[in-house]
Amino acid sequence: MIILTILFCLSLIALGYTQWRFMQLQKKYGEFLEGADAKKVEQLIKGYSHDVKDSLQKLDELAGFTAKMHTQSQFAISKQALIRFNPFGDTGGDQSFVLVLLDNHNNGVITSSVHARTGTRVYAKEITNGLSKYNLSDEETVALQKALNSKKKQESTT
Repeated sequence: MIILTILFCLSLIALGYTQWRFMQLQKKYGEFLEGADAKKVEQLIKGYSHDVKDSLQKLDELAGFTAKMHTQSQFAISKQALIRFNPFGDTGGDQSFVLVLLDNHNNGVITSSVHARTGTRVYAKEITNGLSKYNLSDEETVALQKALNSKKKQESTT
């Protein structure tokens, strides 16, 4: 998620630079329309041509960068759920938990920690396409469904 934030910031910087270049071109265009001799007009046109080529190259780079960022983001953690629970009546508090982390393809992991008086056990189960090949506890099933639905809920609010 941090990588996506950094990539997004870099995209904003590139967009700001492109906007700045566009404003410079507008200024030069205004100078061009003020009227000038043929030599100055020729120099301005050559300068514009060079600036346009540079801008198009940077735009192509930015488009490639954005496409790469989009592809990579599909495999970043985008859905998550955390449920705390007390599996035994003889311990205090909800010290056990289930944590589900999934990408946009519903692949990821369920991590469960079960706390008892004698110790704590941690389990991890792989999730592929929203399913596990291992049996899931009730808490794990609820957390998985919560994670699977978290992206749908986010999309409906935006």
